Formats: sequence, C-alpha cells, structure tokens
Amino acid sequence: MVEGTTSPRPIALWAVPRSISTAFERVFVERGDFKVFHEPFSASYYYSAERRSDRYADEEPKEEYAYAEVLARLLAPEEKPVFLKDMAYHAAGLMGRDFAARFTNTFLIRDPKSVLASLYEFWPDFTFEEAGYEQLHRLFLYATEEGQRAVVVDSSDLSGNPEGTVSAYCKALSIPFMPESLSWEPRKVPEWEMWGEWHEEAEKSMGIKKQQLKSDARIPEGLEEVYARCLPYYEALRAERLRV
Repeated sequence: MVEGTTSPRPIALWAVPRSISTAFERVFVERGDFKVFHEPFSASYYYSAERRSDRYADEEPKEEYAYAEVLARLLAPEEKPVFLKDMAYHAAGLMGRDFAARFTNTFLIRDPKSVLASLYEFWPDFTFEEAGYEQLHRLFLYATEEGQRAVVVDSSDLSGNPEGTVSAYCKALSIPFMPESLSWEPRKVPEWEMWGEWHEEAEKSMGIKKQQLKSDARIPEGLEEVYARCLPYYEALRAERLRV
C-alpha cells in the first residue's frame, strides 16, 4: 500500500479501452506529486520485437520498447512516486503473479456495450484481446492472489460522482486527495503524443465533470458474440468495485 506520498511500488491503473481512463490519468498529471507514465506497455505490445499484434507490422521494431526495458524504466528509482495508466492487455506478455506483485494494482472498468461501440469507431477490426476485458480480469486475479485488495472503479461511478470517487480511490491507496486536480486547462500533454488521436477529447477537456455516461450505446452488428464474452469479466469486476 501507499503511505503518505511515497510508494514502495508504482500505482498502476489498468483499464479497458474507451473507459475515460485518460481523464483519470490526467488527475494524476495535474496533482504534480507523481511521476506519470502513459500506457508504457502499448509500445511493447505494438512496436517491439516481442509485439503481440501485427496491427503496425510495417513499423520497424525498436529495442527500447522491449517489455523488460519498459518494466525496468517503471521500476527505476524516481524522486516522486510513480503512477502509470495502461491497458492490461498491453502487458499480457509479462503477466503473472510476479508481475502483479511489482505494482499497487487498481482497475477501471466500463460497460462493454459502450466500450465496444466506441472502440469499433476507431478500430473496426479490433481483436477480442484488444477489447481488454479478459486480460484485465486475469490481472485482477493475479493481484488478489498476491494478497492485494485491488481497487476497482467503474467509469459510470467516476463520471457520476467524480469528487467522491477520486476521493475514495485516494483513501483506499492512502494518498492525499487533492480536489483541485479534478479541473485543468485544455492543453497538449506530450506524453500522450504516440496515441494522440485517441486523446483529443481529454486534451480539450477542462476536468472530470459530473455527468451521467450515456447508456444507450448499441452493440455494433456482428459483435454480439464479443459482447457476450466480455460481459462476464465486466460483471465479475463490477461486483468488486469501489462503492462511494
């Protein structure tokens, strides 16, 4: 666990795509008391010699994106405690109990109907693994097997009650809650450049505002089976969610 503002392990927010995870990460960017890493394992998953996807097969793999290299950077001593946000499936190449034990693991979920509809707009050819739920649940199990009381946040709770949810999240991690970090000025965040097209809305935003996430998303035609496969993982994690 985290004591004060120093952590023996990086705090990791593992998410599924399109779950307002970047806005959640932005809270930690604005705090200023954490060294924040943005989706560090995405480079390993898509752009390293060990990549698990051929989505960017035309790109020359880079040595610095190797899983071991990325992990070493995350665990290297820093002047500030470390916070990272990533998709759990990006770390599938490392995943296991030993991997989970290196982090204080937290999780962000969202109704798969909304996730799949939004993800389909960006990547109509996304894979089941890229939907994110199976690996997220798998990592949650590894964390709990390691004896961690992993914190789970549902994005609908975050959006519906941002102050209460972020405050409860910080309390669960024994770090100070800074309400001023929920608001910010629109700006480019250099660390988001690799995946900039995914984060335009987050860069233009002015904070996490209380709102009800739309619940009327339709499952894109042909993805009914994918939805059915994702739903049990979501429901299992939602049962463990942080309640405010």
